[in-house]
Amino acid sequence: MNRREFIAALSLPLFGCGGRADPSEPWPEGAVSLSYDDGLPSHLDIAAPALTRHGLRGTFFVTWTNIAPRVQDWIAVGRAGHEVADHTVHHRCDLQDIRASDYFEREIAPMEAWLDRTFGPRRDRDFAYPCDVTDIGSGSATVQMLRFEHRLRRLGLHSARTSEGEPNAPQWVRQHPYKMQALAIGYDTRSLDDVFRYLDRARARRQWAILVMHDIADTPADGTMTIRDHDLLLDHVAESRMLCRPIGRVLAGIAKTRAVVSA
Repeated sequence: MNRREFIAALSLPLFGCGGRADPSEPWPEGAVSLSYDDGLPSHLDIAAPALTRHGLRGTFFVTWTNIAPRVQDWIAVGRAGHEVADHTVHHRCDLQDIRASDYFEREIAPMEAWLDRTFGPRRDRDFAYPCDVTDIGSGSATVQMLRFEHRLRRLGLHSARTSEGEPNAPQWVRQHPYKMQALAIGYDTRSLDDVFRYLDRARARRQWAILVMHDIADTPADGTMTIRDHDLLLDHVAESRMLCRPIGRVLAGIAKTRAVVSA
C-alpha cells in the first residue's frame, strides 16, 4: 500500500507533510476536536451556529437535565453532523454516597438509551467525566478508575475524555481510550494564547488536541469563554492545516490506522 492509498484508507484529507507517513502518526499536521460540555443554551444559540459558519463540526457532551427543555433543538444539532455524546443525566460531581451500580444505571445507561433511540445504535459512543470525577466505590484511585473504565466498556462506550493534560499521541489513545486528555478553556487556562500554543504543540508533534468549552457568553467569567475568543479560536482552527473532526470521527480514524498497520 502506497502513501496515498494509506491516507485514503483513513478517510482523511491528504496534507502535504514531507516524507512518508508514519502509520503511528495518522495526522501529518496534527488533529483537533472541539468539545462542549453540559448541553448549555449557549451551545445551541452561539456555538453550533458559529461552527456551521466556519465549516466545522464539534462534539457536544450533553447532560439530560440541561437539554430536556430544548431537546428537539439538540436532535437537530446531532442531525446536522455534530456529535452529541454522553455527559450523564444529572452531572453529579460527588460520587462518594452512591453505589457504582446505581450510578451507571441512573446516570449513564439512560443517556446511552436515549442517544441510541435518537441517533441510532451505530453512532459514535463517547463519554466525558463530569467534573473529571472518577472516584466511585472503594479502593485506591487506580482501582476506582479501573472500575469506571470497566463499566463504561460494558455499556459499549468507546472512549472517555478528561479535562486536563497534553495533546494525545495515537499510541496513548489506543492504550488508554478512557483517559483521553484535553485542555479546558476557562478552567485550565483563560488565555487564548495558551490555547494556540497547545494547538501548536499538537501540530508539531503530530498529535491530537482536544479542547473543552463550557458556557459561551459576552463577558468573561469562571469557566466561560467569550464569544469573541470563541470566534477567534474557530478562525484559527479553520485556517490551520490541522484535521478538525468530532471526537468519535478521530477515534474511527485511529482504529482504521491500526487496521491498516496490522494488515
